[in-house]
Amino acid sequence: MSAALRNSWRPRSWAILVASLSLAASVSFVRFGLRASEPESGWSRLLSNRNSADPTRQRPKIISAKGQFLAADPTGKFLMDTITNKPVFITGDAPQQLVTELCASDVDTYLKDRQQRGFNALWVYVVDNADQSNPPRNCNGDIPFNGADFTNFNPSYWKFVDSAIANAQRRGIIVFIEPGFVGLVAASGYLTSYQNASPETMTAYGTFLGNRYKGFSNVAWALGGDADPAQAAAYKNLASLAAAIQAADPNHLITFEACRSGCSSGGNKSSLDAWTGPPAWLGINWVYNNQATVIEGCRAAWNNGNRVLPSIMGEDWYELDHSMTSSQIRQEGYWEILSGCYAGRIFGNAALFAFNSPNSGVTSPTWQSQLGSVGSIGQANMGKLFRSREHWKLAPDTNHTTLTAGYDSHTFFGSAKESLRSFVYKQPARPGTMDSVAARTSDGQTIIAYVPNGTATTVTVDMSKITDPVSLARCWWFNPRDGSTILIGSFATNSTRNFSPPDKSDWVLVIDSERASLAAPGSRDL
Repeated sequence: MSAALRNSWRPRSWAILVASLSLAASVSFVRFGLRASEPESGWSRLLSNRNSADPTRQRPKIISAKGQFLAADPTGKFLMDTITNKPVFITGDAPQQLVTELCASDVDTYLKDRQQRGFNALWVYVVDNADQSNPPRNCNGDIPFNGADFTNFNPSYWKFVDSAIANAQRRGIIVFIEPGFVGLVAASGYLTSYQNASPETMTAYGTFLGNRYKGFSNVAWALGGDADPAQAAAYKNLASLAAAIQAADPNHLITFEACRSGCSSGGNKSSLDAWTGPPAWLGINWVYNNQATVIEGCRAAWNNGNRVLPSIMGEDWYELDHSMTSSQIRQEGYWEILSGCYAGRIFGNAALFAFNSPNSGVTSPTWQSQLGSVGSIGQANMGKLFRSREHWKLAPDTNHTTLTAGYDSHTFFGSAKESLRSFVYKQPARPGTMDSVAARTSDGQTIIAYVPNGTATTVTVDMSKITDPVSLARCWWFNPRDGSTILIGSFATNSTRNFSPPDKSDWVLVIDSERASLAAPGSRDL
């Protein structure tokens, strides 16, 4: 905000100030559960947003190829496996240097572990010039390009990439292929090469990649990578790359990572923020936020993107980075999914992303020790929970018509202050550091709420939001740390009900239609 704009907002009288504070207080009362007279209006609007097309946007192509681990459903609203014909929830990891840093035996060790834990997606760079030990050479000493970047493809190098992707395919794991991380500055990726390459070079590279991997059943494409929309030349060439990939490989979805911080036009940009239209090649909206802003980022993705594309949280703050605690790693994941990034999340660990490469800056703890990290276990448990329920139908309870009280972790005056700031600057109210969030399936079968601070909070749920032929709801506590459950009981759906977690740790409240007869949360995929 400019100094002129900041200085221009000054109350001209105490009357204006009092009126503003009164308005803030009234808004804060609503946030604490004294709802307005139209409790369904926000819910109806969200459903309308999700199910109607935005006439200002170009409709992207829907990739529904047969025999694929990942495709779009016929409406383009969620992700599905066209082999099983079941919706897909992305339970991902970010081993970015898997094929550039590791030898074959270690690749196998890593993939075997992730398969056993239930991870179904990985974000992998197929070339790298920054973070691996000896860029751009792989473990075998091979380079990807026998010439300028993106040209003269070295057969030995790409044969090794093929073997790793085939290994993941045998294990049922999707690989989001990154053709070359862009980076905000030249030293952190291929920014200079993207800026200077000719459109013909990018088209040839995209054609090479598309033709090479179109026959795999486990591939998706993740272009960009800290890509600032202000870099017009790079974006032009990235568009050429994407178009060429899709022309050669019509079987696989493409997504795009813009930038979270350092962008000249502001950070926390999703794919749909970076590209207007969206372009026909864009099939998944990749959301990119830090821990404090994931709720607003996923809410924005829901409101602005889900009329067109399903959203995933492609990158957030990693375990072992930014002084993140174990509970914060779990918290950001549940905040994301229940706030609108319903298609899934790619988790990251600072030791695992580059496998202790000296150039990554994270040489300890060992990557092998982090395969079973608290964050890895929490991510696996979260995947099991959402796969056991209708995750593809989840709509965030943005206006608190389902979770009607106990969601706001601000103090009373803190909530009033935040509401005033939101009103004055016409910005979304920022969540508290321990806010509870909830989502409800569109058919009313399930409500899921995440309570990050345990017994410090009692949440109130409008039980009438559950649709059940005998007006009963079965309620559970799901432990996000170990995947265990506690059956609370079955209750009538004709009133509100208070729920207090079993202890001071974080917990997930799961409420289902009694007649749906669903298994315990996380115990079995739907």
